[in-house]
Amino acid sequence: MTSGQLVNSNGFFVTKSSHRKMDAAIVTIYCYDCSMKALDALNITDGIAASQRGFVTSAQALSAGVGRMELSRLAANGHLERVCRGVYRASGAPSIREEAVWATWLSLEPAALAHSRDPLACAVSHNTAAWLMGLGELGPEPLTFTSAARRQVQRDGMRVVRGRFSPGEVRTVAGLPCTTAVRTVRDLVVDGEDLSLVSSVLRDALSAGMVGDEAQLRRDVDGLGKRRGLANGTSLYDLLRRG
Repeated sequence: MTSGQLVNSNGFFVTKSSHRKMDAAIVTIYCYDCSMKALDALNITDGIAASQRGFVTSAQALSAGVGRMELSRLAANGHLERVCRGVYRASGAPSIREEAVWATWLSLEPAALAHSRDPLACAVSHNTAAWLMGLGELGPEPLTFTSAARRQVQRDGMRVVRGRFSPGEVRTVAGLPCTTAVRTVRDLVVDGEDLSLVSSVLRDALSAGMVGDEAQLRRDVDGLGKRRGLANGTSLYDLLRRG
């Protein structure tokens, strides 16, 4: 073996220049492989986000085969933007009014895809539902959801109320399961919300034609009058209707 030769892993003599070329080829293949993994990961996350208003959870990505390292690289390279813990927005997705509601709803069952979820299991409710439907003057926070199952919540600015729904009490608003206007009014009364704010929600719902059976809603609301401190014979519904 001359001074310009090396022995490779197969026992063959190669020149130093050939050895350098082999190293460069290995690096090129490695980088190509990394690039392909990143591209595959991006295609997967973009595919999930496309059906969820631009959002994807880390749990959904992991379930689809995207590794934590690839997910971190996508975020570091600006392909994904962190919205809240475990939830990202694809960089090409437009910002939407209900972004925080979408992200929080996804985080409550992070591994499940939006289209596979039971709308009666967990829905936007109370003040957040009123805001989402554009009723009254209530703001979205605390972001409020009603869930049939107990859920551990350890985040400021949100809450989960335990409750169940009948099939007609949940509709789709902005792609999200949301309580109907009728159920929302009842929930707000039961929850102790300021009656002047509940009144504005009710009046907007009536104006928008979102109350199908007003007589039934009247009976339901009047049945809650005592809970809100009204004397027997006083109609809570009429108070809310008048504002």
